[in-house]
Amino acid sequence: ALGDIAAAGALPRSHLRALRPAVRGRVLAPGDRGYGAARVLFNTRFDAIRPPAVVRVRDTADVQAVVRWAARFDVPLVARSGGNAYNGSSTSRSAVVVDVGGLDRVAVEGGRVTLGPGGRLLPVQAALHRRGLTFPAGSCPNVAVGGHLLGGGMGLAGRAHGLALDRVRAITVVTADGRRRRVTARDDADLFWALRGGGGSFGIVTAVEIDPVRATDGAWFRVTYPAAQREAALAAFDAFAPETAGALTVILTLTRSGAAAFGQLLGTEARLLRLIAPLTRVDGATLTSAAASHMTLQRRWAGCATGASVAGCAAIPRTSFDASSIYVGARVPSAGRRAFARAADTGATLLCDAYGGAIARMAPDATAFAHRDVRFSVQIVEYAPVAQATPDVTRARRLIAPFGNGAAYQNYPSLALRAPLRAYYGANLPRLRAVKAAVDPDDRFRPAQGIRA
Repeated sequence: ALGDIAAAGALPRSHLRALRPAVRGRVLAPGDRGYGAARVLFNTRFDAIRPPAVVRVRDTADVQAVVRWAARFDVPLVARSGGNAYNGSSTSRSAVVVDVGGLDRVAVEGGRVTLGPGGRLLPVQAALHRRGLTFPAGSCPNVAVGGHLLGGGMGLAGRAHGLALDRVRAITVVTADGRRRRVTARDDADLFWALRGGGGSFGIVTAVEIDPVRATDGAWFRVTYPAAQREAALAAFDAFAPETAGALTVILTLTRSGAAAFGQLLGTEARLLRLIAPLTRVDGATLTSAAASHMTLQRRWAGCATGASVAGCAAIPRTSFDASSIYVGARVPSAGRRAFARAADTGATLLCDAYGGAIARMAPDATAFAHRDVRFSVQIVEYAPVAQATPDVTRARRLIAPFGNGAAYQNYPSLALRAPLRAYYGANLPRLRAVKAAVDPDDRFRPAQGIRA
């Protein structure tokens, strides 16, 4: 059956007849009304991929039913929460897509928060804010909790509170045997370890329990630099941002036209201005800053216009882009700064996210996320048709990679990497493979660049 699917890109009718009554959610196969919209991802570069079917599950029982059906007919599966995966790992030409986007609940009980994997980050933050709570996560409003958290979950509160996965205390997951498991550091500890940073290779997550933090107000800033000062701006950022106070996270962007440093402090604007003084001592630097409420900060980083609804801000139009990443583990020398400026001249944008702080307090093997002792990550991205974006991103990465540590962020993945798993997981890869062999020996779950048994 698997060979038939891979060759023909479609499920035999007998397989579909068995699947449709097994679940409460919709099963959409080629030719079905709604299949065209259900199959596509945020990135239009993957529009040519037509999965054999997309199952929009309603609950954990639906997921179990799909997994048991897949085992019966030897069909591979991939999970989709938001569909933003840079490498197209939430779609497939041969695997059935299990779409958990409808599992988007936000439940607060006592001191614990339960999130569905399909919850989009900005609406989730808005729901938590109404209870005076938050959790550290990224700023893209349409990214969903599931993929974001399983790969890491870096954001502007990262240096203050850690990665999104660092707040996880339990995960509900359906494994290849069709079992619903609630895994914790005490129960199924190896699987719990692997899911926090190892991605969607081990099962389909249907709920995540996190320890939230209190939502606090803060202050934001933005410093812009002319193109001629990009190297100086990078030097100032590199010397300061990874080592400053943990309550402050700084991001530096480099483009053809200039550079900008921006970020937030969970504290007062007066303290923010004292802290970021080193970033303003570059010729031509222009500073803007303001105090802001917690939710104002969330909306700002999401690019949410004043007065726009949260739901409207999360509904970003689909687009085409290519991206990659590197990690920087040591100070960038002058030759490296020149290379970064040349990389930005390709047309790609370089986004440098400062690490350190709470992120570095955990050991590299405490979770599957290995990148704890780096200075910053660099996302290399260009929003354009792939015929233009891919060559630019490739050239930009080639220029700056010699100044990285050989690693890459698994949430900024690239299909062009020669050894992606080593880059994403480093020394944690052997243990991840062992967990995969234990919980999914038949490779039921097969995301692009996933862990294989």
